[in-house]
Amino acid sequence: MKIIFADDMADMRENILESLDALEKDFGPFEILGQAKDGRELISLVERNPSVDLVLTDLRMPNMDGLSALVYLRANCNIKNIVVISSESLVSISQAEKIKVDADTEEKLALLDKIAHRVIDDEVVEGKISSILIGCEKLRLDPIQVVEYYGATGYMRKPITKRKMHGLFEELNKTDSFINIGIV
Repeated sequence: MKIIFADDMADMRENILESLDALEKDFGPFEILGQAKDGRELISLVERNPSVDLVLTDLRMPNMDGLSALVYLRANCNIKNIVVISSESLVSISQAEKIKVDADTEEKLALLDKIAHRVIDDEVVEGKISSILIGCEKLRLDPIQVVEYYGATGYMRKPITKRKMHGLFEELNKTDSFINIGIV
């Protein structure tokens, strides 16, 4: 399996590598195609390595957040599995609300889709939001639910452990549903 991952923290990138190394005999072989420090670097790595099988991306990173990178990659690249990772709990992320299918949420998602089009087109408009994560915070939407809305394969809560990574790979092998690896 060919893997690319992104996290702005060097210790977290090392943690991901150690977890992958520990699981290689059960789920490998793994080929690490690259590591990125932000969403822009992640996109560049994926565009240079279109045969990637799995992308792991942190939610909060400088220059471009993981949610914005997810939206861009889903629109512009053919990647089967993208998993967003974060150290924040659902409750701690800007006191976000769960997405409920109602008129208010549909209106919020329509606004978020406008932001997504700016991200996909790599367009920065003065005075307009060009980050999906900031859009979630302003609209009080749960970013993890938005991750699923924009087609991520799953979400995994930090800290990354061998046990959580094992659960992720087990689920990747048996389901096409959204994978949520929370507190394990």
